[in-house]
Amino acid sequence: MMLRIGISARLLHEPPPGLGLPQKRLQFLESSMAHWVMAHGAIALMVPFVDENSPHLVNRVPASEVVDLLDGLVLQGGIDVCPETYGGTLLRPEWAGDPVRDRYELALLRGFIEARKPVLGICRGAQLINVYYGGTLLQDIPSQRRSPVLHQDLAHYDRLQHQVRFEPGLLLDRLYGSSVHSVTSIHHQCVDRLGDGLVVEARCPQDDVIEAIRATGPGFVLGLQWHPEFHLLPAEARQGLIDSGPLMEAFLQATRERADRHRQPA
Repeated sequence: MMLRIGISARLLHEPPPGLGLPQKRLQFLESSMAHWVMAHGAIALMVPFVDENSPHLVNRVPASEVVDLLDGLVLQGGIDVCPETYGGTLLRPEWAGDPVRDRYELALLRGFIEARKPVLGICRGAQLINVYYGGTLLQDIPSQRRSPVLHQDLAHYDRLQHQVRFEPGLLLDRLYGSSVHSVTSIHHQCVDRLGDGLVVEARCPQDDVIEAIRATGPGFVLGLQWHPEFHLLPAEARQGLIDSGPLMEAFLQATRERADRHRQPA
């Protein structure tokens, strides 16, 4: 059975000059994310955002139909989560995030969780999962938390690495073992108060920043602060980065099991 994995769209509200699309909001899928899904034999399908002010909004396909069509959901990384989305107060204008994207992705997330279809959140996606379950975020690690670890360096972007340690006996530990592992790091925000019904799967050992979370209720809901889709390199070229394969395989296995149960006659 070919699994259909929905991937939330990244939004570009004001395209830069020169693209030939002035005053048009763009929706896009970062290619590494699609490649990561498709490299494991699943179909990657971007789930378009419908403009809240569109005259066509009244006739759009219900979210439940989108959830029914797809077998699992991946939330892409991207811009900050808006502090108002989790009841916070904005500390600096550049951390305002995108409340439009928050509302769009939270609606998707709610639909998949209620249908008990697997969800995998990457970076911003992990943060949004925490917010969905009632948690909060630190708006800026360097200014709000003393840390010897650099979690974001835009000059190095996906070449920046740091260590993570998986919590003993939990999912990631079972997949990879309990030794320290290296991952990419492209974030300046992180989980602050953990949401209800979530457990911490991984932390950065040097500063205790939460790097992975998982829902303990029915279904598969996992959030990763790092970018496993950027680890798609031969072993000799990954420079010690953890293999992203077991993560995607675990997500797709949960997706396949949910789909098989759903297709079985009552």
